[in-house]
Amino acid sequence: MADNPSLKSNLAASLPIQQRFVIHHLSTPPNPSPALYSAPPGQVPEKTTCESHFLSVTIRHNDRRVQIFALEVLIYATQDLITLFVSKADSTGYIHLLKLPKGTPSPLRTISSIFITHLVESRQRKDRQLVVALFARAQDQYLFPGSIENPGKHVLDDRGLIKWWCRVFEPVLQSSNPDTQSPDLSPWLKKEPTHTTAKAYLRVPSCDLHETRSFFPPHVRRSPTLLSKWHPNRDPLRDLAGRSPTFPERCLIPRFPDDPKSRFVDELDEELTEPPPDSQTKESPSKGKRPGRWKSVRSLEQFWELMAFRQECSSGRLVGFLWAVFTPAQLEDRLKTSGPIPFAERVMSRPHKVDGPRTFAPVVQPPFTPPAEQLVDPYLPDADDQGFSPETIARTLGPPAYSPPAEASVLVLPPRHYARINRLLLRLDYANLEVAAESSERWIDDVGICAGKEGWGFEVVGEMEMQRERDGDGGGGGGGEVAGAGVEGKGAQGVNTLDMGLVRKKKRGVEGDGPLGAGETGTDGAGGGVNVLATGLVRKKPKIK
Repeated sequence: MADNPSLKSNLAASLPIQQRFVIHHLSTPPNPSPALYSAPPGQVPEKTTCESHFLSVTIRHNDRRVQIFALEVLIYATQDLITLFVSKADSTGYIHLLKLPKGTPSPLRTISSIFITHLVESRQRKDRQLVVALFARAQDQYLFPGSIENPGKHVLDDRGLIKWWCRVFEPVLQSSNPDTQSPDLSPWLKKEPTHTTAKAYLRVPSCDLHETRSFFPPHVRRSPTLLSKWHPNRDPLRDLAGRSPTFPERCLIPRFPDDPKSRFVDELDEELTEPPPDSQTKESPSKGKRPGRWKSVRSLEQFWELMAFRQECSSGRLVGFLWAVFTPAQLEDRLKTSGPIPFAERVMSRPHKVDGPRTFAPVVQPPFTPPAEQLVDPYLPDADDQGFSPETIARTLGPPAYSPPAEASVLVLPPRHYARINRLLLRLDYANLEVAAESSERWIDDVGICAGKEGWGFEVVGEMEMQRERDGDGGGGGGGEVAGAGVEGKGAQGVNTLDMGLVRKKKRGVEGDGPLGAGETGTDGAGGGVNVLATGLVRKKPKIK
């Protein structure tokens, strides 16, 4: 790949000039995790690792530190696929303290794009497909309790939220093959292209093709080249590496935490049945049946149709499911010629112990509990009871997931400390500026004490001369502020001015033009005048004797 500049330099090149932000980046080492996808009937789940990344953005106001934004990303890695799941994003509503000029592009959207791109580029490999996934759901608050009580926080509605995330994803897509001639290209994307194909997919249950396309960024809809990378009302679930079109539908849908798809899959799994273990019939227990498949849902298309009637998608608010898939050229050529390598073919070649005849049953794995003592190596998990060892994981998933972060500013914590820090954040209060500053300072200081590193984080000073946004949504005094894994946003309360061509004035009466119609004013054009009908228009009813 091309040179990967540091996160700090990319942020500085794209944030408003002379504006100061403090970035705090937390992460965990990769740890064994329950499989993201259900295994096909008769097979074992894929060995999977998960690492968490948490980004907090802080500004200074009157010598106090105030958090304005936070974003959490989970990275799942298997032998064939790396999945980045944008778990949560939230804002506090205090970005207005920067007093940015109206029309300034949203710094929060810029930070989100750069951070996701940074994770994508640091995890991308020539022999592995990578996918970024999220679902956009409008909520009052996700990470900052009480922030909705701040009058400066304005939550984006469902449509604005999906559009906001599409605008976040567009620079991430261009990071692989940037169009250097495009006037909309961000400065941190002006680099050499890579041999990677990037595609975006968007599904909004209950929206048709035309409505879904309307969520794309305006400059994408205007450009046939950019529009060809976006696929409305489609998903990449059957085309991902390691998946096969012959798999049951439940084996194609990832089980992300707090995801509407996962909850629906769990309910559908109750329809699964397995043959009696003591059955004496000579007939194959799966004859005439669909092993590992649901009874009521027979295809992914039907799954998405039913998703439109789920509570999360039919309660008056839209929910968007968004993917960005990055496929290296070498891997794409192989997938075109031979198709995805079925997971069953790979696991059948791996020796594993089988006690008695294997029958299908939904895989239920307990959540992984890290050991009580601190890890000896901050970048490698200890061997665990699932058969993972540092050597096995490195051989299976490759070294990328276990390389120490390139920036020393990344604070790596054991999972139990990371979970404790997240619980602390959810117990704080951001209802007003005073308590928000106290909560922000407490959280930052407690993380430093927990990690034994005070004064952690790094400061970024913006270097970019800002211009008014070309496309209207998201701009205006640092607009597009977010809150949630479908982010919610704050925009300046600007005035929507209609184009003069859309304003139609009433015709004024002119002397000599004849009688005025009903409701029109006199020649002076004043609305308070009395309308007098001409004598010829007055018709009296004849008297009947």
